[in-house]
Amino acid sequence: QRGMQQGLRRLADDMLRFLGQLEVDCGAVRGSVAVVRLRNEAARLQVLAKAKSLVKPFGTHMDYEPMKALKVGGIDIHLELNRFIGAWLRQRGAKALGDGFADLFEDFKEEEEELEAKELPDAPRADEGRGSPSEMRRMVLDALRSAAPRGEEAEELDQACFSVDAVREFVSGVSQAIDHMLMKRMKTMQQGLRELAGVTDKLLAAQPVACMSGTGAKAMRLGAKKLSGVTRRLVVDYGTHIKYEAMKSLEVGGIPCHIELNGFLAAWKLRSPEEAGEAFGTFMAKMSTIPGYDEL
Repeated sequence: QRGMQQGLRRLADDMLRFLGQLEVDCGAVRGSVAVVRLRNEAARLQVLAKAKSLVKPFGTHMDYEPMKALKVGGIDIHLELNRFIGAWLRQRGAKALGDGFADLFEDFKEEEEELEAKELPDAPRADEGRGSPSEMRRMVLDALRSAAPRGEEAEELDQACFSVDAVREFVSGVSQAIDHMLMKRMKTMQQGLRELAGVTDKLLAAQPVACMSGTGAKAMRLGAKKLSGVTRRLVVDYGTHIKYEAMKSLEVGGIPCHIELNGFLAAWKLRSPEEAGEAFGTFMAKMSTIPGYDEL
């Protein structure tokens, strides 16, 4: 345990020194959001790794079991540290090493940063306009039909349901969520799924009661809430709640959903967003089957 504590402290110390020298050598990055955030995360790890007590002289904030578990300040970093060490030892290249660094230090975000990440986007994205508002509204209606049980007749909705302005904001949020998912890292997949759940729930919650009476709408709202419940944790135990292997598998809350999510992403990015409704509804309906989180 002493060696692990010393190693983590040295890692944090070296990162802080590197960032300080980087700002001296490259004035363009001085004060950038990325540098400030990484410095705060490294500083938090530094504090936690140095803390000691008479009861736990090797680190009052550290719980370590070789080859099994590592928690610092209650934050489980075992998988992230293993990926970083593996990238370093196997010389997998700069990108793999950088991703490993980012994932490891991101665990030490302040809670305020996590809460900021939960905020929903208010402004439309510049790359949003690949479909007219009316076409995107049809995409949402396709999703509602797809989420309904097979054989159930589609319910006719009033024009007041899913207004152009509401759908426009939804599409902007979905685009941002997909961008994060396509980074193909465990943390960004969690972030993208959390954002997707958030914008979906926000869209559905804003509708008049009459617009939400169908089983498809109810299934999608339930799916969004359960997906949000799994992903909106400050520290996610990926071995229990989210299992993700880029390009191979994804399991959320015990429910395999790699095929359904890939179908939605492919429809949105490779065809067009307005054609992605059916796949989106199928994915959200699958999320509604996540066990638990019924109190949300």
